[in-house]
Amino acid sequence: MKIQDILNKELCQVGIKSKKKKDILLDITELLQKSSAAAKINKDIIYDALQEREELGSTALGNGIAIPHAKLEKIDDFVLAVLTSPKGVNFNAVDRKSVHVIFALIGPKDKPNEHLKLLSMISQILRDRNSVADIQNSKNAETLYETVILRSKKGIERKSEKEKQKLMIIVLYEEQHLEDILEMFIELDIKGATVLDSVGMGGILRKAPLFADFTNFLGQNKNYSKTILTLVEEKMVPRIVKRIEDKMGDLSKHTGASIITLDVSFMKGTLEYL
Repeated sequence: MKIQDILNKELCQVGIKSKKKKDILLDITELLQKSSAAAKINKDIIYDALQEREELGSTALGNGIAIPHAKLEKIDDFVLAVLTSPKGVNFNAVDRKSVHVIFALIGPKDKPNEHLKLLSMISQILRDRNSVADIQNSKNAETLYETVILRSKKGIERKSEKEKQKLMIIVLYEEQHLEDILEMFIELDIKGATVLDSVGMGGILRKAPLFADFTNFLGQNKNYSKTILTLVEEKMVPRIVKRIEDKMGDLSKHTGASIITLDVSFMKGTLEYL
């Protein structure tokens, strides 16, 4: 599936005037309902799904960009809307900057892989500053549509020299945040990660006869965890840590996760799956 398969001119809007997040989500809902796939869905269902996703963490990625999205039960196809705001919208962005370019995506709940691939395609377009500038400067809906399609077809020219990579290891004790972290990876165009079931030393020692009476040795919640391994650009590390702490709290004071990065001296193959 490609961007041009789910976007049309009627779903592009230039110069939106709403300044608050709640109002812009309503604008997005009304725009999405212009598509045949979403026309018969109650607007409250679409709005509530978008709002619930925002409550998990803002989909504003910084640098004036947001990608609100949601998975719905009663929709057969994916729908993409693109909006621009000259004055900017307060979208609770990670860098606290106003949002000027918005890509809004909804799709079937039973097609998570396709959803992730589309988010990755959108993220790739928006990682290119020239693309963002051209989209933001579009004068009308037709120009906006043509610009997005052109950029989606062209893709981003990869740099001749790869950015310095880090191996990021996240040991996650609160597993309810796993899906949020992996979804955040996709939004940041991190296309692959390996997730391992892991056991802390407390979980092992509790089974040993000598320590059998230490039921909560080292903390019950630390016995079992998920360990995430992924490669990230070095410059992305602070941003990823901030996104995780925005959700889980200061990790220096909170025991729900730990994050480690290591230099990569050799790499052959790929962790990417999209």
